[in-house]
Amino acid sequence: MTPDWQRLFPEAGHRWQMHLRPGDAARFWCGADPACLAERHRWMGLAPERHAQCLPEGRAAAASALAWLSEAAALKPPLATLQESARRLEPDWLLLSADPADGHRLLGGVVVFPSSWSLEAKLGRPLAEVHAPVPGLQEEVGRGIAAFLARLEPGACWERDNWGLSADTELNHHPVRDLPGLDATATLSTTWLRLETQFLTRLQEAPALLFGIRLSHHRLDALAAEPGLAGRLATSLESMPEAVASYKGLAAARGPLIEALRACDGA
Repeated sequence: MTPDWQRLFPEAGHRWQMHLRPGDAARFWCGADPACLAERHRWMGLAPERHAQCLPEGRAAAASALAWLSEAAALKPPLATLQESARRLEPDWLLLSADPADGHRLLGGVVVFPSSWSLEAKLGRPLAEVHAPVPGLQEEVGRGIAAFLARLEPGACWERDNWGLSADTELNHHPVRDLPGLDATATLSTTWLRLETQFLTRLQEAPALLFGIRLSHHRLDALAAEPGLAGRLATSLESMPEAVASYKGLAAARGPLIEALRACDGA
């Protein structure tokens, strides 16, 4: 499915928004690129405990999630363990408690391709704490997120997109790898938009929420060639607060990229 770039980059510029849309479980979970699965196998072979974990109180929900994922992805035989799902599914996935009273704690999951965060560090924390490092996110949409999760009906599926910019197309951006980030030498042809297509549903057989993440990379010069998109990208970067730009690793690269995007836009 082609991303809705106009929706992701509105003319009004940067602000934290949920931008939810009805989801399609089969489309999201079915199918896997062989090269992507090979990469998942490689990282699971090197550090399985880093990428697949579950709290003891989340094990029953994890079993329900594995059954749900097996059906959604049409997998035979069905998934039996978190480690197996890490090797057979392309998206990563997380389990959140469905209880608003405990803040929707992170119970476990499989995250082979994190975007500069670690599952080990977030495990057991309420969702607000998981989001705490993101400047302004809780203040702007935290209440909306909590309200949406509280009323999410079992079986209903929703999707949204989240983006960042990267100096590479590496899938695994775990902090332990300490990969080089963007700097002042960044150009449109050496910068990729790292897009997370996210999926959310409430499990029917367990008091838990299932959150999926599917990654794709899009080089900025190709995106800038899309009609009207270069200007929207530039506006998003220009309007982004300094704290957010720093969090996203864009502080040094933002100026050169805005200039290049404006040149493409004819501004």
